Amino acid sequence: MRRNRSQYSAVFGAELLLIGALVLAVSGPALAQTAAGSFSSVSGEVQIQRAGATIGAAPGVGVDVGDRIVTGASGHAVIVLNDQSRLELDAVSSITLDQFTITGGATSTRVSLFSGVLRSLVNAASGGAPANYQVHTPNAVAAVRGTKFDTAYTGNVIRSGYQGCERYTDVSVYQGTVNLSPIATPNAGEDISSGYEATLPCDKPPTTPGPLAMTGANSLGSAHAGGGGGGGGGVFTGTVAGSSGAPPPACPVPPVCPACVRAR
Repeated sequence: MRRNRSQYSAVFGAELLLIGALVLAVSGPALAQTAAGSFSSVSGEVQIQRAGATIGAAPGVGVDVGDRIVTGASGHAVIVLNDQSRLELDAVSSITLDQFTITGGATSTRVSLFSGVLRSLVNAASGGAPANYQVHTPNAVAAVRGTKFDTAYTGNVIRSGYQGCERYTDVSVYQGTVNLSPIATPNAGEDISSGYEATLPCDKPPTTPGPLAMTGANSLGSAHAGGGGGGGGGVFTGTVAGSSGAPPPACPVPPVCPACVRAR
């Protein structure tokens, strides 16, 4: 009997070791983080939220798929992804890097923008083909057919001319073309060419593109100039020209300033 018990103990121990090895083999890759890039510059308060922990961002600190990056009132950060695409995040903004994969030289990237302004400088894949790069906001999808553009999301304000709507995605394109569409109907988008901007209010189709800085759309430049979106969830302080609660500038005696004409 003692011999049999020893044999059973040995077999049982071997089974435990085998089970443990299988658990590690299965759970290890699932728990591992996928490295996507790193911070190249950081100023002000910038935090990484990862797996329930909060990490202070700094130049050289890595960024993984699944990370949420949040900037404070004076925060600013530039992230360089492994395909050399750049994400520039301005003050009081929040993004999550949902996807970053490189297959056969082609990159697929998806970023969720919850508040504030994100500037994207998308690097072309090998051979010059454009990367598969998308920015998702709570109400829209901005899909890249170009290289450099701003995406801004503003919530909890009602802009003039959009009664009952409190969610806006603005896209300003500097190079290439970006397709802006409602998140529920991604095939019903509008192409925005270089030098133009457009706004997608709530779940409506985007507005007709207009020249940059001429439609009241929020962008990185307008944020630095003192504009910004209102609302909760960490968006820019202040208001965007054309939004409710933003008093129009006082119009001078003729000649009338172009900014005043636009504000009307």
